[in-house]
Amino acid sequence: MDYISNSKNRKLKNKIHLVFNRLSFNFLHLSRASRVIGIGLIISLFSLFGNWFSIVDNAVRGSAFSLHAGYVGYIILALLAFLFFLLLSDREKEKMKTRVHFPFSDHTMIIFSGITILLLTFVIFNSIRGFVLFYQNITIGRGIVFECIGAIFITLGGYIYYRERKQELLRTVYVENSQANASVFEDYEELLGRNDPDKENMKLPV
Repeated sequence: MDYISNSKNRKLKNKIHLVFNRLSFNFLHLSRASRVIGIGLIISLFSLFGNWFSIVDNAVRGSAFSLHAGYVGYIILALLAFLFFLLLSDREKEKMKTRVHFPFSDHTMIIFSGITILLLTFVIFNSIRGFVLFYQNITIGRGIVFECIGAIFITLGGYIYYRERKQELLRTVYVENSQANASVFEDYEELLGRNDPDKENMKLPV
């Protein structure tokens, strides 16, 4: 039985190790904007399970999934899952856009999600501060602070993503126009070569 359990544990460890290797490989080959977004997603994800507030009198510590936080953690978790899908799966993302006819670009959805997470966090922050009327000793935890930081990283990464895509588009248009102008110029030179008389015929007899 020990051999079987050890074998299963070994297989599980190998699978986990393989997943981490793939994630690290994908992360290293991401663009600068995608890395900033990925860092923001990781910070936001771990912040959801951190301490958002503490009630000293009742020895209560709450996360983003608690009743006092309005269960906002589930909404933010859904947004983070959507952003992870948007960041790591190009083929499935394009298939989904084609099926549902989604009109918005990637950077628009990233910036919108980052701002939404930031606003939701600020709302819960103000709500927790309002609990002072009911609880005398209530403190804000680090989880809510890091959630704001993660949302800022996501929004900033969305803006960098927009700038990168804009530069790529301008570069592509420039190359296409350069090739088109070069081909037109070659056709024009060829046309002039056909219409020009032979230089030897233009010489005057001596």
